[in-house]
Amino acid sequence: MTALTVSALGTRVREWSRADRVLLVLVGAHVVVKLVVFAQIAHGPPMGDETAYVNGGMALSNLVRDWTALNAPDWAEVQHNVVGSGWFMPGMSVLLAPLYLVAPHADVAVLRGYLGVVTSLVFLGTVLRVRRSLGATYAGGLLVMPGLVPVWAVFSMAAWGDLLAGILIVLLLVELVELSRHLRSGRAPSPGEGLRLGLLAVAVVYFRSSATLLVAGLALVILLAALTLLRGADRRRAVLSALVAAVAFLAVLLPWSVAASKTLNGRVLTTTSVPTVLANTFGDRDLVCFGPCDPGSTIWFSPLRYSRETARATGHSEMDVAEQMSAYARQDVTPGSYTHDVLDDFRAYTNDPDRFYGYLRASPDGDRPQDVVVEQATRWSVWAAFGVGAALLLWVVRRPREDQVMSVLLKLSLGALLTQPFVHVAGPRYWPTAAPLLGLAAALLIRQLRSRSPGDTDDTDDTGSEATLGRWLTAVQVLLSAGVVAVVVAVLALGTTG
Repeated sequence: MTALTVSALGTRVREWSRADRVLLVLVGAHVVVKLVVFAQIAHGPPMGDETAYVNGGMALSNLVRDWTALNAPDWAEVQHNVVGSGWFMPGMSVLLAPLYLVAPHADVAVLRGYLGVVTSLVFLGTVLRVRRSLGATYAGGLLVMPGLVPVWAVFSMAAWGDLLAGILIVLLLVELVELSRHLRSGRAPSPGEGLRLGLLAVAVVYFRSSATLLVAGLALVILLAALTLLRGADRRRAVLSALVAAVAFLAVLLPWSVAASKTLNGRVLTTTSVPTVLANTFGDRDLVCFGPCDPGSTIWFSPLRYSRETARATGHSEMDVAEQMSAYARQDVTPGSYTHDVLDDFRAYTNDPDRFYGYLRASPDGDRPQDVVVEQATRWSVWAAFGVGAALLLWVVRRPREDQVMSVLLKLSLGALLTQPFVHVAGPRYWPTAAPLLGLAAALLIRQLRSRSPGDTDDTDDTGSEATLGRWLTAVQVLLSAGVVAVVVAVLALGTTG
């Protein structure tokens, strides 16, 4: 029976298209990369923010135990370990809660293995969705970048939310591409589609709060497209669906916002770290605490302690104090100093994409041969992907229409993610969020290069509304690309002289 099953499976695989067989090989390669990397980092201790997310997951698991046992919940533990200082959205803690509910004393290897399995399931599910909706080229692009990048696999087993946010952004883009098809055919999105969009959008924010700008930008663009392309009752249905999406987004965000606001005695929408981040990124660090901070801690926790102590002494909220501290530290910021710091942030973002492997691997002393392979493979593949992303930001796609739509969505998404160096300390921990988008960008450019081959034809309808839409999409891409060039020129001009 087993032999017959294997034979039947082999026959079915042989009946697949060549593209799907290639995708199957890439899936296998992705799994192999994950297993090899897991052996290197399984016992590496949690680092930095990972500890906060792990403590939050444990606190949430204890909350569920209290509820199921009909005991009074320990809200103090939730406030201390889930809300904390309000710096971290609780998406990763929610994801970890089931692990600690089942295995309260799970060691770090179990943590890494659990996250590795969950992220692969979400990633491969996303690849399947992309294959069905966008085609094999886009699915293959994802499986290569980031699916075969060793340090992306490392991040997939780490308790940070950036990587999962990047995967969910891809799912959000797929939803928007499908929605654009409906709009082009004159059909309004249903309330169910609006609900799905709202839930996906808030899931992205729960894993990475800085993606709020990306989510808001995409929502605004698709709403404007719906209002432009639809008429009458269809337009009203589109507005209703947008309202459903907004209500779903706010309803899921509200519990966190209320809990954080109540705990910190101030208004919190997502996170509270912006003032301290701005001070440490662009201000004078010797003035963050209205002078030098306590040298016995980091540049993050010393200001936090100072703001809390000052808040207790003055009766103000610690968030108000942090705002005042940030403004004081940034009082001498000039356009030149600001853009100089932005350039430093971009260098930190793009340099050493393999750095966190050295932090998380179990044997940090000396580079073994396998470590060199992991680091070099990651470095060159990520740098190549950055080049692809830069090309996509400047490339104006003229046909077919769906490629134009994808080009606009990718430009907006990558542009939104690349605002981080303008507002936040950047570093090699953050490229995994953009990595899946870079894989889609590579696939789009491959499709464009193929369409320019001799003998290829384009069946795009260049008449009527399709032609008008095409001109609008081209114009939007030109504006976005021109905006990128203008920002780069301005930053280079000011940053190199500041």
